[in-house]
Amino acid sequence: MRNHTRLLLIAALILALGGAGVGRAESTLWKIYSASNTPYEPQQSLRTYEPPPAGYAPVFTQLVARHGSRALTSATDIEYTKQLIGHARAAGAFTQIGRQLGPEVLRLEKAIVKLGFGNLSGRGVREHRQLAARLLARLPVLFAQGIRDGRHVSVLSSGKDRAVDSQNNFVASLKTRMPALAPLIDPPVVNTTLLYFHRAPENADYQEWLAHDPTLAAKINAIYYGPDSHRYARQALLRLFTPVFVDGLAAGAYVFVDPSTGDPVDFNEVDAVGSLYSLYQIAPGLSAEGTWTFWRFILPPEARWFAYLKDAQDFYGKGPSFAGLTITFKMARVLQDDFFSAVEMIRSGDSTLLARLRFAHAEIVIPLAALMQLPYSNKQVPVAQTYTYRTNPWRGDRVTPYAVNIQWDVYASNAGDYLVRMLYNERETWFKAGCQTIRPGSYYYRFDELKRCYGYS
Repeated sequence: MRNHTRLLLIAALILALGGAGVGRAESTLWKIYSASNTPYEPQQSLRTYEPPPAGYAPVFTQLVARHGSRALTSATDIEYTKQLIGHARAAGAFTQIGRQLGPEVLRLEKAIVKLGFGNLSGRGVREHRQLAARLLARLPVLFAQGIRDGRHVSVLSSGKDRAVDSQNNFVASLKTRMPALAPLIDPPVVNTTLLYFHRAPENADYQEWLAHDPTLAAKINAIYYGPDSHRYARQALLRLFTPVFVDGLAAGAYVFVDPSTGDPVDFNEVDAVGSLYSLYQIAPGLSAEGTWTFWRFILPPEARWFAYLKDAQDFYGKGPSFAGLTITFKMARVLQDDFFSAVEMIRSGDSTLLARLRFAHAEIVIPLAALMQLPYSNKQVPVAQTYTYRTNPWRGDRVTPYAVNIQWDVYASNAGDYLVRMLYNERETWFKAGCQTIRPGSYYYRFDELKRCYGYS
């Protein structure tokens, strides 16, 4: 009894600390049109969550989370931007602002090389450590009782470095804040079928479609190289270079080579700003590595347009995509099944798990959100029409920022009734239309109702 009381006191302290300072939004965060590379912020305070109905206690929690903020995954966009700068230098084509671009790119490159391409940034580490702290703060009694009962925590990842590092930092945070939980955290497991399914052999049809489907390629090219893209690209470039140079770039007067092969490539003003936007986009997640000023080179109207181009690629290639098409998200069924089966095993008494923690990628969370028909995540577009910000709520910074997470908290009554409450980026979120909550306006669902609604009963 004395040990149990001590665990509850520890849990209460975690709750107090979590409410006071863990995960507080940073007022200085640069978060202007970074699309899916937007650094993470929790979308709701835990103090405002709907309490469970009387007579229900938490018995299990589970999540899937994308890795945290990271460096660029390759040097490609840095190298193309350096080629652009080299051509401008040879032509004497810099404006006053343009002369500041080269040093800023070299500073960013140095920081990324030091981190390692694709690796977590300092902010990415912090995102997952704080996410873990808020999990403990949200469910202190669950974890205290789980420790008392010797229940375990399972940990799974895709096996990719940034997912593994996110997993390790999440777990380290749990152990630091609740040391008695440490012996109950199982060794991590790599599960590519579950958490890297877009590259799995059984989804070769998706890989072939993504690489070679003519309808997809035509739609993306029409969006990316449309008139608005040329207009916004020229607008940005004229801030950096002389009109003669920009005209020559648009006309293909300068030779650019693929950094990986050295072969010449077609490269126009849209491609140039696309590479520069990739540096603009990645910089907010590297706030622990430096102070960046790419906002001088790409202003909000241009950044918004190039964020839309990035969102369009993700929308069509990973998300809701074309009306009537399911190839982008049907493969997420394996992960949805895992969420449901985990709860079913708890209910049947076949599992001693306290929590199930999964760490993956945007390519996993985007199709899962579309499959589950979560808010803002699943509105498709007919082939004859085009995804736009005006007509569709899908946004990369909302659907899949860094450390995006979907969490299910499970509650049970003494009578054996099970409820599920979902958090999407830590905001209480309804399941798909047609699923009935326990009462109007509530975020709690009976598990049997979710099984019915999603076709598991």
